[in-house]
This record gives sequence, structure tokens and C-alpha cells, in this order.
Amino acid sequence: MRAQGYDGAADMSGIHKGVQSRIKERIPGASYIHCKAHNLNLSIVHASEEPLIRNLMNTVQAIAFAFDYSAKRVLFFKESLEQNAVVREEMDRRQKLKTLCETRWASRSESLYTFLTAFKVIVDSLENLEQHGDSKARSYACSIKKFDFIITLVAAQSILQPLVPLSEMLQRKSVDLIEAVSESKVVIEQLNRKRNSIEAWDELFQKAVQVADTVEEVPAMPRAAGRQRHRVNVPAETPSQYWKRAMFLPFLDHLIQELTRRLVSNEDRFSAQYLIPTKLDGINQEVINTLFETFRDDLDINNVAQFREEVERWIVRWDIAADPKPSTLSETLPVTNSDLYPNIYICLLILVTMPVTTATAERSFSVMRRVKTYVRSTMHTERLSGLSILHAYKHWEIDTEKVIDTFAVKKKRRLGFLFSDQN
Repeated sequence: MRAQGYDGAADMSGIHKGVQSRIKERIPGASYIHCKAHNLNLSIVHASEEPLIRNLMNTVQAIAFAFDYSAKRVLFFKESLEQNAVVREEMDRRQKLKTLCETRWASRSESLYTFLTAFKVIVDSLENLEQHGDSKARSYACSIKKFDFIITLVAAQSILQPLVPLSEMLQRKSVDLIEAVSESKVVIEQLNRKRNSIEAWDELFQKAVQVADTVEEVPAMPRAAGRQRHRVNVPAETPSQYWKRAMFLPFLDHLIQELTRRLVSNEDRFSAQYLIPTKLDGINQEVINTLFETFRDDLDINNVAQFREEVERWIVRWDIAADPKPSTLSETLPVTNSDLYPNIYICLLILVTMPVTTATAERSFSVMRRVKTYVRSTMHTERLSGLSILHAYKHWEIDTEKVIDTFAVKKKRRLGFLFSDQN
């Protein structure tokens, strides 16, 4: 064992009595890797603790639940949606609001997009519900018609949107650590450029102003005070300047810091990425020494000079190669000759087998919840395992005739399952 991966639960990842620490006591080379998909989720969770972002999420969730669990409110929403052709087209066949997922925070971008797109419809629906005796509709409408809510909604949806494809990529079976870290750096750089771009913020602010105009709300900022402890009290001359300093920059900075700390970790084993043919230019004496010391226990040699010679031969092999150079670990490993480059093959093999995500393994819990229902409470372990396997691998094609034949010949039965062609 050279790697183990879990989520952040203390029973699994604890540094003293967690599963990973107990395994590492027996196998020191089994490095623990915190699931990258969970790390991304935790980054968004912690960044969303900013007061304005937290209030936004709570308000959107409360209103989405209010519409989701009331047939009357859904009816009013659909009637208002039918009267607004532009919004109906932008909603792309969506007929209701989408609640915020409690566990997958990256998917909240889609919920915020739906809420933002249908903002005018939501306000109209709440106003109509207020006239028909809904006691909570007025408070909901007042909370979302404020400019601080509108500008935060527009900014949060724009910031979280690039994280959705990254979250999906980090949950794939075929992704490796090098690709995961590389794509994480791309997203972090994208957020950094958005942070430093004046045009990007101006575009978001103008979009918020347009949304506010639909409900006759004027862009404004809170009154400045000499001493204020309960809200952000940054100096600003215009509403645009205030909301950029009070909400946009703190949220982006917090998110970028979390993503960098959790997803872009500089472990020594990651130095093996320089053995990928497209990254051989980054190899130097320091990298070779780091690789040798990191993988020393698994290599077939005990001399760094022999390892350096093999690396140099590996570099020459790709300098004169006419074929396109592989750019990922999964592409490099199959074309690496384990007889000619045994130590390089070992380094790549260890790195490619280090888990990026535990999403696939944890889906088994969801399968069990769907299979073992209250009407199957007396199910035994063997049957539960069989049904779970059938559910998890339902894309596999099963030869029904073979299953019947196997079942029929196990023991003699009163009902005949096997019939001759003559009958």
C-alpha cells in the first residue's frame, strides 16, 4: 500500500487515532490524501462564512423551500412565469426554483443562477401571494428587494460558476493528482484575474443595477459610521466602490486562499510530474534528488547516480521521439517500458495510483439508502450485498438465460426451469 484516501471525518483522517494514522503506523509509505472533491466543497463552505454571503444563502434557501413545499406558491410562480416570456426562455424549461444542496456546495451555482434568472418572477409571485393572504410573502419580498441582496446574488453566482466543472472533474474515476492540481491552479488563476479586473467588477455591478431596476430599487450603500461592529464599514465614495470592498474582494480572497491551501499542496511525491514527457524541461538536479529520496524505499537501486543516469536516458528518449509526447500520467504510464526504465516506471505507477477522490466509494452509501428501505428492514447481509451490486453496476449487461440456468441447476426443484427445444 502506497496511498490511502478518505474524507475529513475524524474517525478516518484523525492524525492520532484515525484509520489513516493506524495504517501508517504499520505501513509508513501509505500516504494519506484528503479527497480533493471534499476539499473543494470545504473551501466553498468556509469562504461562504462571509456575513453577506451567508445571509444570501440562508435567504435563497428559505424562499426556495417556501416555494418547493407549497402547491399554492408553486402555482403562483408558474402563473407569473407564463406571463414573462423572456424569463421563461432563460429558465430553459425549469418550472420551479431549485433548493440549495446541503452537501454539494459547488452545485449551488446552478441554484443561484435559477434564482437570479427568475428574480422578477419571484418578486411578482410573492407580491401576489401577499394579496391572497400569505403571511410570509411580504417578509420574503422585502428581504430580496434590497440592493445588498441583489449585488451579493449576482457576484456569488459569478464567482461560484467556474467551480462547477472543477467539482465534476475531481469526482471522475480517471483523473490523477497531477491533472487535479493543474486544473485547480487554472481555476485559482481565473479567480485571481477576475479579482484584479476592473472590467469584470463593472460588468457585475451593471448587471446588478439592471436587476434592481426591475423591482425599482436604487443602488445604495449603508450609512457610514465612526464605530461599527455589526457590519462591514469600509470607506467608499460610490456604491460600486463600497460593495466591491465590502463583499466582492473579501469573498474572492477567502475562496482563493482556501482553494490554494486545500487543493494545491506541494508534496514531494508530486515531483514525479516532471517525468511526464511534456514537463521534462523542469527537471534539474534538485528535482532528481527529491525524487530519489521520496521513492528510495520502492526503487531497485540505492545510488542516486544510477537514478540520475536513468532519468537522463529518459529525457533523451523523448527528445528524439517522433510521436506526440504524452501530457498526463495516464498517457505516460502505458508507453513507459518497465524493463528499460524500471525506476521511472515505479515512480509513475505510485503517483498514478494515489487516490484523487473518494466520491465513487462513498456512492455506495447512497445505494444502500435506496436499496434498504423500511419495507426491506429484515433483509439479510447476503441479499443486501447482491441488490447493492445490481444497483451499482446496473449499466452492465446481464445474460438472463445464463442466470436462469445457473439458478435451476443448483438443486432439484419442483418447478422445471429447463425445457428442451422440442417442447
